[in-house]
Amino acid sequence: MNKFSLLILITLAATLFLASCANNIPSVAGTVNGTDITFAEFYDAYRGHYTFFGYQTGRAPSKEEKQKIHNDTWKDITKAIILKDYYQKYNISASATEVLDTLTNSIPEHIIKSPLFQTDGKFNKNLYLQALMTDQPENLAPLRKHYQENVIPILKLQKVLIEEELLTAKIRKQAEQIIASNADLELYIFDSSRIDIALSDAEINAWYQANLDQYRLRQYYRLGYCSVPVIPDSLELAEAKIAAETVQNELNDGFPIKEIIAGLKNTNVIVSYVDNGYQKTEELPAEIKDAISGLENGKCSEPLPYTKGYIIYQKMQATKTQTLYNTIFVQALPKTATLTAPETLARQIMKLALNIGLQQAAKEFDLPYILTNAMSPDSLIVPANDLKGKLFKYLDSASSGDIMEPIYSAKLSAWLIFEVVEKQDKNYLPLEEVKPQIGQRLSNERRKDQNQQLVQHWLANPEIPAKYQFVKLEKVTIDSLWEGKPLTNIYYQAVKAHQEKTEPPQIKEGELIIVPKVTAFRPVKSKISPERIKAIYAQTLPENWFDAWMEKQVKKAKVVINTKP
Repeated sequence: MNKFSLLILITLAATLFLASCANNIPSVAGTVNGTDITFAEFYDAYRGHYTFFGYQTGRAPSKEEKQKIHNDTWKDITKAIILKDYYQKYNISASATEVLDTLTNSIPEHIIKSPLFQTDGKFNKNLYLQALMTDQPENLAPLRKHYQENVIPILKLQKVLIEEELLTAKIRKQAEQIIASNADLELYIFDSSRIDIALSDAEINAWYQANLDQYRLRQYYRLGYCSVPVIPDSLELAEAKIAAETVQNELNDGFPIKEIIAGLKNTNVIVSYVDNGYQKTEELPAEIKDAISGLENGKCSEPLPYTKGYIIYQKMQATKTQTLYNTIFVQALPKTATLTAPETLARQIMKLALNIGLQQAAKEFDLPYILTNAMSPDSLIVPANDLKGKLFKYLDSASSGDIMEPIYSAKLSAWLIFEVVEKQDKNYLPLEEVKPQIGQRLSNERRKDQNQQLVQHWLANPEIPAKYQFVKLEKVTIDSLWEGKPLTNIYYQAVKAHQEKTEPPQIKEGELIIVPKVTAFRPVKSKISPERIKAIYAQTLPENWFDAWMEKQVKKAKVVINTKP
């Protein structure tokens, strides 16, 4: 074979090898139960886990920790796919109306505590409900989305799982027998608080060093601020009206709102809009109802004046009882002359605040003072996004008690004065400060461990000496009370173990482990309604039953992973 032929053969072999390698490159990051996970989806989730690790620890992960982040990412993706599949299986979803009803009647705790919805230091429910319905003055679309896609569907799934999968015919029959019966019980109560524990300083120090990240002081700021509104003058409002009429005409001609906003980007107005989703027509404010009454789908109302410019309502769709509409804000952009007087007032407030504090200075000028919760740099919540850049730059070198030069926000059309009420730099709590806390924690853990071991030894050999409280209960039922508390779970678990001839259950209540034994069981033939059976069964499930169910589904899932840490 000549050299030229050999070269062709080698080139051909190399080409085929590279082609085979290309064919082996996976097109997806992996699959979960047959569902493809794209690389973009995986890396979005992975970055979230990676960022959260850095926020918690203040450092980059080690090789082993990267592997754990990688594994946790895939585990969470698997859970998400499992939930999605079960939602489809049982046709579970949450309507916009359900979301609004839930968030109206059960307001999340973090919302109640948020400074964004406080007036004079108190939660302003009307302000929250306004934002919930209109996304003004704060955009709550992410909260509604979380409830619509996660919170409400999971609650519905839990109910369906109990009825369709956990409550089998066999368990229903057993539950009916337990609920209809009465029995005599003996309760053996083991109290871990009675166990003495001795800890050495060396043990406490070793635990502190091994868990040092738990005592990292998170970097955070607590801010206070007040604002001086800038009211556009008549000329600026006239310009805003012309722009609003342009927006109205272009929307009515069918132009997309995003294109219209882009076209007005470098003008003397700020245009923004809110997709309000479907709202109950009868619950719409009278102003909005009047503005869109009689409009065809896609058409707009006349521009309506408000303090900063004009508002337009665009009717998108209407059903028998619901209306889908957008709110468009055309805000006048104040010029230098309009800004001057409010800026002067803001600087006067700042000067006074240097002497008596910003809260008192705001009070002197009859302005509301807002105090924020403690916020990390990664989750800094400010009244408007156009303030963030200047605030970040200032806070980096600021100290507690500092008062900032007034900042203008075009979004709010106001001058704002901030003070740093509190600032915490990254550090660790010293051992001496947390020593009692660690000692208490380790003592409690060891008491519980020893108490658990004591129960196990006693169950294996009830004749061995053991410290416990003994209580005898006669002719009790599923509805009986013991020490003022329902006996439901203790009775159900005790009778269930008695029927199945298994070891008595160990029921944990705080520091106690209660071991109930049935000494006499009296079944009663009685028909129990399916609703009562389901209610009792749900009450006797362990608190972590859904997490345990999910872990089983994760273990059963068919997962193919094509990524590496």
